[in-house]
Amino acid sequence: MATNPFIVIEPNSSNGYGFPRLNIVVSAKCYGGTFMLFSRYAAERGVEVRWVRDPLNLDEWATHIDTNTRFIYGEMPGNPSLAVFDIAALAKLAHTSNLPLIIDATVATPALMRPLCHGADIVVHSVSKSMASGGFALAGALIARHNIPSRVGPGELRANFATYVKLLPFRDQGLALSPFNAMMVLNDVRTLRSRMDQVSRNAMQVAQYLSENPMVEAVSYPGLPSQSGHDLAARYMWLVDSNDDYGRPVNRYGQLLSFNVKGGATETRKVFDSFKMIWRATDLGRIKSVATIPAISTHQQQGDAGRELANLPDNQIRLSVGAENPADIIADLEHALAAAQTMLISMNAS
Repeated sequence: MATNPFIVIEPNSSNGYGFPRLNIVVSAKCYGGTFMLFSRYAAERGVEVRWVRDPLNLDEWATHIDTNTRFIYGEMPGNPSLAVFDIAALAKLAHTSNLPLIIDATVATPALMRPLCHGADIVVHSVSKSMASGGFALAGALIARHNIPSRVGPGELRANFATYVKLLPFRDQGLALSPFNAMMVLNDVRTLRSRMDQVSRNAMQVAQYLSENPMVEAVSYPGLPSQSGHDLAARYMWLVDSNDDYGRPVNRYGQLLSFNVKGGATETRKVFDSFKMIWRATDLGRIKSVATIPAISTHQQQGDAGRELANLPDNQIRLSVGAENPADIIADLEHALAAAQTMLISMNAS
């Protein structure tokens, strides 16, 4: 079994010098780069990462919190699991312990979800994804409410966290957006709402098709009523100002989904290699459809133990649905899944 020396699955209450270790409580159902960021750099600094396997289980979050916890972190929805959780309930739990709740809302974007309105304290986005849909810009965003709860830091940090990190840590570390990246982001963000409406509707059609295909074992998409946590996704994910176009508030669930291919890793690779229109890459949120196999790309460095922790199987394909005609996307999936089915039948016959 592949291992990763930076991933500690079991809690360790000592830092090696007899003092209690600081810890952070994090949903394991997150992007591979985020998983490695916490695993590696927290370990290097003697900070324990307490992973939450089921973010829907509020009691599991609560059992990890103690006097040495410094913040709570989760992706909503998660990448690539599309896992969700109750933002308001988790915020209440965090605030009871004087802790900030940090949410990565990259998949939803501000066009579909506003975590600060539901009690979150800090929200982060990878702007490189859906907000800059061309795939040509590298950028991030941090948004925070004023007067956040925190057990550490000076008063300035709690009073205005976003300004604090901009003027001190970000300045000292040299983080700055280049003029070109800023131009690309500004060019794309003007159409964010209309794009997220379109690609969300496309993704719903694709998810419904996949849920009925015999070569697909499971589909993860918050918009499907069969999805665990669908009721929570419906509570929090709404197209902003949807009254303008539809005369009523409407739910939209984003462009990202994942599906598990029947058979295993070999059949999954056959599906992946058979795509013709769908782009094969590790990016997401583009105007075009993009797919990857997380176990061998975005989440490969986690190792077997880390992927098991996140419940990420090797037969899963992550698909970021673009703005193409959904019938064309479905046709490409139909072709690729049929190729894998033919291979599976041949293997079983032999």
